[in-house]
Amino acid sequence: MTMPSSARLQVHLYSAGAARVWIEQCLSASSWVGLANYTARYAALQSTLNQVHQCLSQGLPCHLAVLTPETAHELQQAWPDRVERVGSLGRAVTGWVVLAGDQQVYDISTPEALGQTLRQLDVLLVPDLQASSGGRHLDRVLRQLHLKNSGIQTMQSFPGGAQAVAALKDHVGSRVMACAQATEIQGADHARYLGPFPAPFELSTEYLVVLVRPQPGPRASQDAEAVRLARDLGMHLCDPQLHAHRTRLGFE
Repeated sequence: MTMPSSARLQVHLYSAGAARVWIEQCLSASSWVGLANYTARYAALQSTLNQVHQCLSQGLPCHLAVLTPETAHELQQAWPDRVERVGSLGRAVTGWVVLAGDQQVYDISTPEALGQTLRQLDVLLVPDLQASSGGRHLDRVLRQLHLKNSGIQTMQSFPGGAQAVAALKDHVGSRVMACAQATEIQGADHARYLGPFPAPFELSTEYLVVLVRPQPGPRASQDAEAVRLARDLGMHLCDPQLHAHRTRLGFE
């Protein structure tokens, strides 16, 4: 039996972890499910950027990417004819997360209070301090609080904030916090968002959707339908009329 051409479409997405829940919700909606086979890969910001660069340089399939404005600009500078901004998902605030049933006090209201709270932890769960946007920010804050190399009993690193939040379950009964973006705690019933970094250490990260066109050549014409669908999907992800949906998932 001959399948409709849309059923054979393959759409590939590479995204920073902050957008995972929103993307998965959209791709599971009936309006998108039957249009293509979607392959979505989620990683820390720098890893995502590196993967998209690799796709572009090696001719590997990539149709959409979710990056920060700075990394999207870097990608556009390197590939000006193949990368196009679609729109913004909004901003995700980086902050602190504890176990939902943990009734201990964790004061994060000022830099001094945050520093003292971090010193009193048994375990600190963090996103990658080099590859993730939240992790790089946390690394700078720890240095300013003189906690980078000492003062924290145990610090465990994960690829992203969502994995750090998931690991909270392994430390029931301990004084434990995780650092993550507000969008990365969605669906984690075991976790409770405490709040953002105190001033002047606040971090709010914008995420953009960019369209990646295929390399010129015979494959470009074959991939045109997938590119059109990817553009439509990117516009849906960023649709201003869906702002309330994204807000419920942690975006601002």
